[in-house]
Amino acid sequence: MKAVVLTGTGGPEVLKLEDVRVPGGGDPGPGEVLVRVRAVGVNPIDYKLRKTGAMGIGAGRILGLDVAGEIEKVGPGAEGGGGWKEGEKVFYVAEFTQSGGAGGPGGYAEYNMARAGNLTRMPGGVSFVQAAAMPLAWSTAWESVMNRGQLRAGETVLIAAANGGVGSVAVQMCKAAGAFVIGTCSERSMEFVKSIPRVGGKGPDRVFDYRKDWPGEMKEMFEKDPAAGGGIDLVFDCAGQDVVLKAAGLLKRGADDVGRIVSIVDPKGEFKELYRTNTALHYVSMIHKRVSLEPLRLMMERGEVVPLIDSVMKLAEVGKAHEALEEGGVKGKIVLEV
Repeated sequence: MKAVVLTGTGGPEVLKLEDVRVPGGGDPGPGEVLVRVRAVGVNPIDYKLRKTGAMGIGAGRILGLDVAGEIEKVGPGAEGGGGWKEGEKVFYVAEFTQSGGAGGPGGYAEYNMARAGNLTRMPGGVSFVQAAAMPLAWSTAWESVMNRGQLRAGETVLIAAANGGVGSVAVQMCKAAGAFVIGTCSERSMEFVKSIPRVGGKGPDRVFDYRKDWPGEMKEMFEKDPAAGGGIDLVFDCAGQDVVLKAAGLLKRGADDVGRIVSIVDPKGEFKELYRTNTALHYVSMIHKRVSLEPLRLMMERGEVVPLIDSVMKLAEVGKAHEALEEGGVKGKIVLEV
């Protein structure tokens, strides 16, 4: 099969399209399913692993976590539970811990071996490209916003980097949950963020340029606009830098208020601003749970969540996709057709 294989760690040039052996020789083991990959999403974690070699990533590994495709072959015992059959369309997050060790086999390939328990049936009326744009971003946002963040209807949410793959999904998720949503992004991404589809209209309720004094602008908004809720209940940080520290001063401060901050990026700075503020702070690292993809499937079928695609490229263009993500400003997800 054709696959994009790492020849080492470094820049995009270490990604090479090669002929390699089909995982498992094409024969799934107990509880496994061989999937013919049709599309694979590209995530920031991909280029970070390529550059750093973290998690044991190095020469010979195949990256790619967001997979959408068709079941090619079902292994012993994999028919139960999901009742999987050849030809079914599925989407899922590829595991790092399958045979081959950390980082392999990933989805930058014509075939992927998956655990049957990880698969979710693709939503009706959704293409492979659309399905491949969602699994990791949705699972991460769901864990961060719904499980750790404990979002409730009527609350005010700040989503930093609302233009990215996870942030743009979180905007839709929070609006569907009945929240007042505030997004931050660069000026060049403002129109995209404002146009993000949501229930009952377009885009988040307010959008701010992160390069300006957004904390000051938000404080003014809370003073003048009652609809904004008087302060932030939940911060979802997809940007890093000093978002946590700056957002801390915007959290609600009532006796019964417990401000929540959830970040999916490396922490920076000290947290003196959080001292005695009754704040819960969570750091979440790359979550992929099948249980979170079932509500996604239903919401996509009902049109409550729409995949946001920045661009579609061929598998051989994966280096170009990595470069675009590293440069920043990507609006939604880059997806590779296989």
